Amino acid sequence: MIKQIYIYLFICISFSITFIISQSVTNIGPNPNTISNLTFKVTYSGGLVNLKNLTTDISQNLYIPQETYRDQSNIIYSITLNENSQTETYRFHFENGFIKEFLMDLKIKFNFKVVSKPSFSNNNTITLSGLYFQPYNSNFSDNDLYIKAITSEVTKTFSTSNETIKFINSTHFTFQMDNLAGLIDLELKEGGEYRSSLNTSFENPKITKIEYSQASTSQSFITIFGEDFRDVKYKVNSLITVGGSTIFQSSYIFYNESMIIFKFINTLTKSFDIDISVKGVKSIQPFKLQFKPKVTQINSLPELGGIVTIKGFFLNSKSDNGTNTNLLVKIGTKTCTSPTSTSADNYITLICNLESGVGSDLPVVVSIDGISSVDSPNFSYYRSPTLGSIYIGGSGNLTEHPFMNISGYDLTSGNDNITVYLDSKSLKVISKSNEYLIVELPINSQSGNITVFKGLASSSITFTIKPIIRKLSGFIETQGGELSIHGAFFHNNDKPLIIINDNIDCKLKSINLAGDIISCDLSNGTGKDLIIDMRLNNSIISNPNDIKFSYQSPTINSIVHNFDNSITIVGSSHGLPSTINIINYPLQCYDPKVINFTTTICKLISSLPNDTLEYEIQLNVNGLIVNGTFLRYLIPPEYIVKNGISRSSLIIAIVVPTVSLIIGLLIFALLFRFQRMKNIKSSIKNSFSNTKKKIEFAFQ
Repeated sequence: MIKQIYIYLFICISFSITFIISQSVTNIGPNPNTISNLTFKVTYSGGLVNLKNLTTDISQNLYIPQETYRDQSNIIYSITLNENSQTETYRFHFENGFIKEFLMDLKIKFNFKVVSKPSFSNNNTITLSGLYFQPYNSNFSDNDLYIKAITSEVTKTFSTSNETIKFINSTHFTFQMDNLAGLIDLELKEGGEYRSSLNTSFENPKITKIEYSQASTSQSFITIFGEDFRDVKYKVNSLITVGGSTIFQSSYIFYNESMIIFKFINTLTKSFDIDISVKGVKSIQPFKLQFKPKVTQINSLPELGGIVTIKGFFLNSKSDNGTNTNLLVKIGTKTCTSPTSTSADNYITLICNLESGVGSDLPVVVSIDGISSVDSPNFSYYRSPTLGSIYIGGSGNLTEHPFMNISGYDLTSGNDNITVYLDSKSLKVISKSNEYLIVELPINSQSGNITVFKGLASSSITFTIKPIIRKLSGFIETQGGELSIHGAFFHNNDKPLIIINDNIDCKLKSINLAGDIISCDLSNGTGKDLIIDMRLNNSIISNPNDIKFSYQSPTINSIVHNFDNSITIVGSSHGLPSTINIINYPLQCYDPKVINFTTTICKLISSLPNDTLEYEIQLNVNGLIVNGTFLRYLIPPEYIVKNGISRSSLIIAIVVPTVSLIIGLLIFALLFRFQRMKNIKSSIKNSFSNTKKKIEFAFQ
């Protein structure tokens, strides 16, 4: 019983003490905060008051207060703030276990700054930071944060109330701008007391890489790679400077957020600082562009050495102020001496003197004021060409030039720049390799020195050009005529001797100016496939296609069997008696006589048989053959003498059968021998003529 009384007594005393203390803390008043501290005054009345610590729910902070002042009714405490400190409800824990809650407002903000600017990479989001900005919630709506963003294009307000401002943590918060460019003015407002402003911009353009390529002898294409050049609509608001000079908008070729291409005029090995700004926002630091010597072509040299010609860009022997540059050319291990720019207006050509040497694929480096070329083509020495045999060939087509085949070695190796000269005349190279060259020869070329140049090296050989026969033209009958010999390399000062078949002379008339046609007067003769013997200074003129000559074949216009048993053949190209062979079936016709190469008369050995009216005959003029037919003379002369036939009987005997014969022959010719109409008509005509003569003879 006594024990229970003590327990009740202890509880009552403790409650009374607690009640008394709680009644003694009458107020808690915070002072304006500094960047690191918050002071507050605890007002109390009577009793012992000692504050142990402070805690918070949102920021999860624990503060240990430091007492800085005490009197009979007030105690001033100070706590150290951290970056998570914020306006919120603080719990005051006293040593006797008493807890009191109180809203502590950190009205003064510190370290307000821009963490990141809006850019394409962050979706145009601004991130700001500072101390003691409230990560707002509905409990503190009276202290919402407002930010007004002002650009040259728009003004827009963001707020925590509509969540367009979002806190990442207690010190960082963001809001998203539109896809704009340029400078940004920020105005902040929190609650009824805090005001602040800040100037920023969209992200500064950043150049990460620059490339250039040659567009012409003096103009380059420069490509800038980077970030935050902004949308193409801001191209007109962009400003690019190269070495302090502004690039005009007309020089722009391409523009987008990460790449710009523009034209730039420069001919020197030189470095330039490149800056870019977009709507007043400039790149943080310039990007240095170095133009380097560029070698695109270098000639090869013979092993004796000589002048090297180097082509490319930015090969300047003088700087832009007119002073000489420190120009050095290294080829392999050798220094190419006395380097000089030959094109002072655009510096695309450089020459220097290289000593003799050997080798191929030697590296080439051009240095100007310590800046060296890269990726240059290699240099090679080469051997002089060696010439071997030469011969001439060609096509039978007269519209084509003949060609010359030159054999040898080292004709192209090391240098493909091949030129061929006949004396001082350049010849067209049709085909080339290291072992042969094929060149085109004009048809009026003459003998001389053939010189082959391989780059600067050369080799020569003397060559005699012989005329060539390609074709014959001319309608030459047995009595002779003008023969044209087509070919090449005929010259007016040449006097060729032309003989056909060893015994027929062709007297030279003329040689045309082109040197491809000789005209000569051919004497009479006969034959086919006759050999042409054409000589010049006792040398036989080339006849590569083995062209031969033939007189025109004989022709037969008419054949008459005469009453005296002779045959008269009229035509053309009948040749000389010694060259004629006449075969009449079945009898031989002998002792031919030729009149004006057009008429041949010969005699039959005996009379023709009476059982056949038409006979065949062959005229062979020195191998040129023509065939024909004729009609037998109807009444042999000896029959008239022996039988004493009267003239009137003879007329009847001749005329009547003759008329019948004519009718029969016409029918016969139409049906079976249409192709020989010409000869049949001639024979009929001759038969009438002979009949007339016989009638006249009979009446005599």
